[in-house]
Amino acid sequence: MAVVRQIHGGWGSFTFLVDGDERHILRFARTADVAAAHRREAALLPLVARSVSFAVPEPAFFRDWGDRTCMGYPLIPGRPLTVDDDWPALAGVLRELHGVPWQAGSVAAWREYYERLWADVTREVLPVLDAALGAALARAYRQFLDGDWDFTPVLVHRDLAPEHILVDDSRIVGLIDFEDATVGDPAIDFAGLLPILGPERIATLIADYGRPISRDRLRCYWWLVPVHDLRHGLATGDQAIIDTAIAELRQRV
Repeated sequence: MAVVRQIHGGWGSFTFLVDGDERHILRFARTADVAAAHRREAALLPLVARSVSFAVPEPAFFRDWGDRTCMGYPLIPGRPLTVDDDWPALAGVLRELHGVPWQAGSVAAWREYYERLWADVTREVLPVLDAALGAALARAYRQFLDGDWDFTPVLVHRDLAPEHILVDDSRIVGLIDFEDATVGDPAIDFAGLLPILGPERIATLIADYGRPISRDRLRCYWWLVPVHDLRHGLATGDQAIIDTAIAELRQRV
């Protein structure tokens, strides 16, 4: 008899581990927007699985009901990456991922997303920041938008934090949580690794990756993480998330 228990699965989905003769993950979209992301993810993952040497979730079950979705797939065994694991192998993992042929994308469309995001940040985030932090964020964001946008769009994970990189016996075996995957700037897939690896290891990783990566945009994506967290905290009324995000933003920006 299978045992079903809820596990932490991010903000977009209610996530459950089905633990029986085989172990599966079930993810239920919390919102219609997340359900749309699930549909894109379900279409993308089989292609990624065929194109890379590491494991990714392969949906074995997908259902729509109304404007929501449920996705199920076999659990990929492993634990989150640490700095003591074989992190240099990420260079090859990212080269493989960024080489997967997916939908067309453009630099202009990627930049336009961040222009729209600034409008949301101005409306939602700036009013809850003190004057000094708000001014610092506005200056940094303006420099970001006015900066260099020279890159070749590739398939990016867009949420590549250590908890989404699975290792077994210190060896990277898989990537999970492709809900935010899209075509865009490869620099963004290094940003979530900066807190655990630090600048020197990131520099080594970029050198081994062997393709142009903007350090300036990478840093911008890094300080944008608490901005996204703060928007989520404000949308859900979670004061703990709000407080943590503001403190983190103050340190980063």
